[in-house]
Amino acid sequence: MDETELVRVSPRHTVRLASEYAHFVRRAPNKDFVVRTIMRREANGLPLVSADIVIAGETTRSQFPLAAQFPLHFKKTYYPGRLHGDPKQEFDRQTEASALIGLPPPIGYGPDMFRSCLLPGTPYNRLSPFGGEPDESNLPVARKLSLATAAGLFHLLSSAFDALSRLHDGGLCHADAELHNLIVCPSPLEILLIDFEAAETRSEVGDAAWQKHCDDDFMPLLKEAVYLQCSLGPQPGPLADMARQRLDRLFKNPDRFRQEISDQANPSA
Repeated sequence: MDETELVRVSPRHTVRLASEYAHFVRRAPNKDFVVRTIMRREANGLPLVSADIVIAGETTRSQFPLAAQFPLHFKKTYYPGRLHGDPKQEFDRQTEASALIGLPPPIGYGPDMFRSCLLPGTPYNRLSPFGGEPDESNLPVARKLSLATAAGLFHLLSSAFDALSRLHDGGLCHADAELHNLIVCPSPLEILLIDFEAAETRSEVGDAAWQKHCDDDFMPLLKEAVYLQCSLGPQPGPLADMARQRLDRLFKNPDRFRQEISDQANPSA
């Protein structure tokens, strides 16, 4: 078995890193060392954006105090051909979110770069069995879902809904709260929002548009909550209540889902 070492990547998360990489955590390389590329987009052979797990080099650690504390972290790099938002705004918005809902803090930014703590987990959309089209195709999936799986996913989703609600109460909307931007970390078990590139404050969008932004944030979670109630039956709480109340806005054929949830409330003996 290859040797590994535990490395801290946020105030409450650690990962196991191969010893040959862990050496660079203890002794900084001259420049950032790319451990793994998560995503890279190109157009006509030219890079647009990349997302990497890096070990911070000497310059990075001296520039950003948290990079010295968490050398192994996430780095997003924009290239000249890619139109993008202001990394400073993303940094500021994630800093606000960190204060509001307890996310690990961002690490730093530059004109074409953003850094944040690495969250060792799995995007929620990869755990969910749903997502088929048309929406009704998810009903047979819900019927076959085990109680343990449906209950676990519902509790994770409820936690995400609570965090998003507290974010809104604090005057910040995510504006891209898709299920792939919810990371499920196993230790400690929690679900965390990522990617605040598009986030906006209430003062920026104004009262007229604020409610729509909040509704849009909730939409992916509400659809998932409906599917899970089609497996479990109607659930108590603000997430489940809102999902059932907004069935007409979520689906083209809402009565199919109402009936399915009702049927699960009264299973056969």
